[in-house]
Amino acid sequence: MAECEHLRVGREFLESVSWPFAFRQEAHDRCYCERCYPPHLRDTMDVANYTYVIPRGWTRFAISVDEGFFNHHDVWDKWLNCYHGTSIENAKSCVEHRHLLLPNDTTMHGKKLEIREGHIKGEHYVFTTPSITYAALDYYAHTYHFQSPYNSQIYTIKVVLQCKQKPDSIIVQPETVDARRQGIKICRYIPNDKLEWKTQHRSTVTIYGLLLEVKQYHVHNHSNSFQYQQIRNTQNVSYESATISQTPSPPPFKTKLLITFKSCSDDIFIGGGISGCVSCLLVFFFLGWLITGSIWVFPAKSKVQYNQYNETNYCQENLYKFTFGLLLAQYSLIGLVICCGGILALLGLCLG
Repeated sequence: MAECEHLRVGREFLESVSWPFAFRQEAHDRCYCERCYPPHLRDTMDVANYTYVIPRGWTRFAISVDEGFFNHHDVWDKWLNCYHGTSIENAKSCVEHRHLLLPNDTTMHGKKLEIREGHIKGEHYVFTTPSITYAALDYYAHTYHFQSPYNSQIYTIKVVLQCKQKPDSIIVQPETVDARRQGIKICRYIPNDKLEWKTQHRSTVTIYGLLLEVKQYHVHNHSNSFQYQQIRNTQNVSYESATISQTPSPPPFKTKLLITFKSCSDDIFIGGGISGCVSCLLVFFFLGWLITGSIWVFPAKSKVQYNQYNETNYCQENLYKFTFGLLLAQYSLIGLVICCGGILALLGLCLG
């Protein structure tokens, strides 16, 4: 059986960012793509009386743990499973420090951590969630574009840490991305008012996996889909341009979470842009040609004759009838495409 593409690309990505392989545990890597984790398998698990969501579509690259610590505290059986969306740089630092650090902590390299710009001030906590959907929001999980050296295919990759957390250390609170006010349900399995966990106890959160969401990148891979999009806050500072801190905390309530229709991806390659322009020009050309032909052919139907070739209204019979039928077929095809597109759009709205 061929190796899973997600595992291969994930390993290539980790090599490209100089991931600390001394902390890797490849024997416990696991892919949750549709091929490796089929749809009939469960979507959630109950651990220590809390529900957490299986990370479908993600791939875990296992991180070595302190077996003595895990055995002494019975971590695998008694601690909760949770996620922490972050950047690959912060994930590396967390793994090297063996903790999710708090704001105001100082790293081993002498850097003092601060709450990232655009997030709630004064919240000196480590934030986690039982929902992979919430952890993967762009507020928390960074997205990278990566070109595989194996096949030159470009992929988008998101980063989330997979953790175990001591049950009595958490404070459960609602999401902080303004979804409730807008009537948006973020996770299918976890209610909005229980999506976020926080703690000030570093040692009660331990990392056991790096999750990567690997997707093939296409110029229009986001078109025709509804997505959560973040907008600039009142200081006009976007999350993407904000200063990176060690432990991302939630954005302020004034930052809004919107569902928007995105017509194209954020990054447009030059070749893709040229191809799109040429396609548009061809569409307009053939549409203009169709309309012009219709103006010539349809009004002549009542006047055309096929016998007296020396008259101005003469036309070869088979040629005229073929052209007339071809125009009708083209209009029928356009109508069929519009109807199918409308039906698919309605289905997308209903299912989405």
